[in-house]
Amino acid sequence: MIRTFANTDGRFALTGDTLEYLDGAVWVDILRPDKDEETAVERALGIDVPTIEEMSEIEVSSRLYTEDGGTFMTAMMLSHTDGDNVILSPITFILKGELLVTVRYAEPRSIDAFIARCQKGAAYTADGVVTGLLEGLIERIGDVLERTGHELDDLSDNIFAIPAPQVAGASVPAIPTKSEKRRPRNFQSVLEQIGRKGDLLSKVRESLVSFQRLLTFGTEIAASRKPGKEYEGRIRTLSRDVQSLSDHTTFLTQKINFLLDATLGMINIEQTGIIKIFSVAAVVFLPPTLIASIYGMNFTHMPELSWPYGYPMAIGLMILSAIVPYQFFKWRGWL
Repeated sequence: MIRTFANTDGRFALTGDTLEYLDGAVWVDILRPDKDEETAVERALGIDVPTIEEMSEIEVSSRLYTEDGGTFMTAMMLSHTDGDNVILSPITFILKGELLVTVRYAEPRSIDAFIARCQKGAAYTADGVVTGLLEGLIERIGDVLERTGHELDDLSDNIFAIPAPQVAGASVPAIPTKSEKRRPRNFQSVLEQIGRKGDLLSKVRESLVSFQRLLTFGTEIAASRKPGKEYEGRIRTLSRDVQSLSDHTTFLTQKINFLLDATLGMINIEQTGIIKIFSVAAVVFLPPTLIASIYGMNFTHMPELSWPYGYPMAIGLMILSAIVPYQFFKWRGWL
């Protein structure tokens, strides 16, 4: 799909969905182009439109370059950011003279929001459009990181079973006593959530790295295009924003690693508790089992078999042999 935008009567507006409206256009937005559309754009603009395979290449030289009088800048943007199943897809900005061409294969809400906002305002230049698009895409990454941070806080509370404050006027949660029943936790679900958050942050980091490289390259291009101090200042601000978001992504990644280690530690503690139960059972029942085994032997000459108090004596020994080691182990703090 091809859409062209131009300044009409002092306002930025959509002028058509074909290349027939290319004259005077400021922005040509190409969404999921087929082969015919790629050929038409290349013929009309005299540029080589990159394919999605070329846009997805990780080499810097394949994403940031000048060719046929145009500047090609490719970054990885996030879409479907309302949940953890974020899609990472490339977007290419092509600046040729006073025309901006974007090639993309996803529809993030930030671009639609930018289009709606532009059509309510004044005229735009190609430099203004590309700067506005970058601001919207990077701002959306910030929203994703902010939401992820809150969700990790909730996940941390779940892992450590931190209770809500119950003491009047207390600024911190009341410390639970040993007698309070611990809230059961599904550590399998916790591990799945940690895995999803880790995958999300890896996509965010990849996107931020691509935007950081794009902005560095864009700063060099701005020196020759001279878009104006306003746009140069906005580009510098975006570079600082990307750097701060990258630092925050590193912090959240470290927090995820901590929560993963803590979860595995909690699982190990629970498994140790289960093994401890079997250890207690072995300590309690092994001595009585030994006594029962002795008196269960089928020998002809066993004095206790004909003794009237032989059975009560054996039962008493079994009970005593269970109590004594249990109390000894408990006294030593082994149970």
